[in-house]
Amino acid sequence: MSGNADNVIFYTPLQRRLHWLVLLLVIAQYSLQGPMHRAMEVIERQETLGFVSFLITTLHTWGGIAIGAIMIWRWQLRRRAVPLVGGTLSKRQESLVRWHHMALYGVLMLMVLTGVMHYYFGFQPAGRWHEWGKWLLAGLIAIHVAGALSHGRPGLKVLHRMMGRDGLR
Repeated sequence: MSGNADNVIFYTPLQRRLHWLVLLLVIAQYSLQGPMHRAMEVIERQETLGFVSFLITTLHTWGGIAIGAIMIWRWQLRRRAVPLVGGTLSKRQESLVRWHHMALYGVLMLMVLTGVMHYYFGFQPAGRWHEWGKWLLAGLIAIHVAGALSHGRPGLKVLHRMMGRDGLR
């Protein structure tokens, strides 16, 4: 978010698409975590992965890398101002929203980095951090969704903006 968020009242179509793409990729990552964990046990026993396990590890690792790449792209787009809630937040609330978004971006990137460090380089502590990070990320996502649903009731302005229903673009 930028200091001139008061002047921006819409998300660009690209910002919206990338937001929803990250959401879909994160859902896929969470749905693959059980099979990925079992595949990692096979790898740690130095056994050969079956085709399905290989496919799961490939989807999970490249899905994580895709999330990282998109988050870097989104971070670059954030240099342009993005709307908060149309000026309805106090300075303290704006600060909390900014910190929340920074934490969300940071934990997503932490998940990517720890996943890469564990899977590709065999760094075992990164695997534990990755496991713990999924709970932190789930909490941040829950707060993010709750915040989006609560802003601007009953119109749900933030959610409408992210869905392109704000009539502005």
